Amino acid sequence: MSAIEDGTLDIAKLWEPTPKNRIIRASSATNRLRWGGTGGSKSSDALMEVFEDMVRWDGMRVLFLRRSLEDLKKSAMQDWKEFIPKELYTSSGNIETLYNGSKLFWGYLPNNTEKDLQQFYSAAFPRIVIDESSQISGESYQFLSSRNRVNAECQPDERGEFPVPCMLACTNPIGAHWSFYNKQFLKKKPFDPPKDARRDKNGRWWVEEGGGWTLVYDPHDWEAISSTLLDNPHLLKRDPDLHRKLMALPKALRDKLLYGYADSVVGQYFDCWDETRNTISLAKDPDAIIWQTWQPRWIGWDWGRAHWTACYWFTIALVKQLSGEYKEKVVCYREYVDRGENYAKLCENVAAMTKLGLPGQKQAGEEPTWSLKTIYLSHEKFIKREENQPHAPSVEITRELMKRGLPGPVRNNAAAGSRVGKATMLHNLFETNGLVILDTCPEIIEAIPQLMRDEKNIEDVLKVDGKADDCYDGFAMGPYNFFNTAKKPQEVKDEERIAAIEDPLQKRLEQYKLTMQRQKRDVEPERKPEWM
Repeated sequence: MSAIEDGTLDIAKLWEPTPKNRIIRASSATNRLRWGGTGGSKSSDALMEVFEDMVRWDGMRVLFLRRSLEDLKKSAMQDWKEFIPKELYTSSGNIETLYNGSKLFWGYLPNNTEKDLQQFYSAAFPRIVIDESSQISGESYQFLSSRNRVNAECQPDERGEFPVPCMLACTNPIGAHWSFYNKQFLKKKPFDPPKDARRDKNGRWWVEEGGGWTLVYDPHDWEAISSTLLDNPHLLKRDPDLHRKLMALPKALRDKLLYGYADSVVGQYFDCWDETRNTISLAKDPDAIIWQTWQPRWIGWDWGRAHWTACYWFTIALVKQLSGEYKEKVVCYREYVDRGENYAKLCENVAAMTKLGLPGQKQAGEEPTWSLKTIYLSHEKFIKREENQPHAPSVEITRELMKRGLPGPVRNNAAAGSRVGKATMLHNLFETNGLVILDTCPEIIEAIPQLMRDEKNIEDVLKVDGKADDCYDGFAMGPYNFFNTAKKPQEVKDEERIAAIEDPLQKRLEQYKLTMQRQKRDVEPERKPEWM
């Protein structure tokens, strides 16, 4: 039966939402997520929901996004042609125009970069659909939210009402950016809250600005519904064999694509990660670790001005096994994650946390129990970035750390800078249960399951801008550099020694002596025996 009779459109004859999709359609939240297994009718229902809105409001603009144009052509564009009668619209490039002037724009973000987003700088869309959203970064989602507004051409409906702007997202719980959607929609927490943000008893997050409080996250604005193939009788009727095919997948993939489990680890690099095995709570079991205060302690520290500072403390200790016996393992016992601080403040915080010693241990004796062997710092801090810089940032950091009784940082050597090397070592440590993390380090515990495998280099972790990646870089630096330590170059030792001198005259004399020594070394070739 035709959906158009006597010039009247009957949308119910074009599409029938599943019970789960009826629930999310009725939500008043301004951010709505359809998520779950394959075949849950997530994307096609979102498409038909915005089509109904386009019919209701003349002149409405809708943006429908995916990661690539090819993905759109294989999915949503095909659905549009299948479900929408041809006489209702005209196509021009990547734009579908309805008979009432409403337009649907097909968009894509191949690189998740600011350049990709520039095309939407002056745009306005009362409805934005992000399909397979776990491939789209949280930063891109938040930017697009600023474009989620009523466009000038949009007309009020028959009741004189304008549409309430709304973001619609659809995805399987798999992808490099699933963690953003998991946290914002399912866990009801802001993915990256501002510093000093506070949560009230109703789950809302606030930050103090200009003498008042600004709401930065309201859980009532974020609604999600999960659906799977089993919730879609229409597809089961058309393709009854699909369920059998999904059941035949490996368990990890089946958990994601059939059952839509939010926390399954398929596609993630550390597929061997098990929080119950790789983490320890001393609050629950104070005897889980026997600290050996004579063992070396070291720090892995990643720092970037535009990124998060991620600092992790490590040692080697005896860890209790299920059998009750103890085994020597690497233990990450403390973390510090922050951003926006200067060198002095960062070093002050690192020093203060270092001097807390090992958890549950009191300082005693002449040798302080917080003695630190090495600080491994990200390699870019040993490089002068600008001509007007008197020296590399590592010199300033060394000065601030040594003022507080800590050693200067060590630069990554070539081997220790290998991303693949760090990733494979960590994978092996987790797989063999040779490294455990205290549950007082929540950022890295949350970050590890988010890390995806790089499809272009399956031995490496996919590089993604975000807190999880910064935490991983700082964390991985610790174990890998400790077991692959190269001798510190003499030039670095000299710079650190001079930077730590307080007396200006003495510092200048040492700098002069060092300059003369280097000039002499450059002019006079090293003398070697004739046989060499």
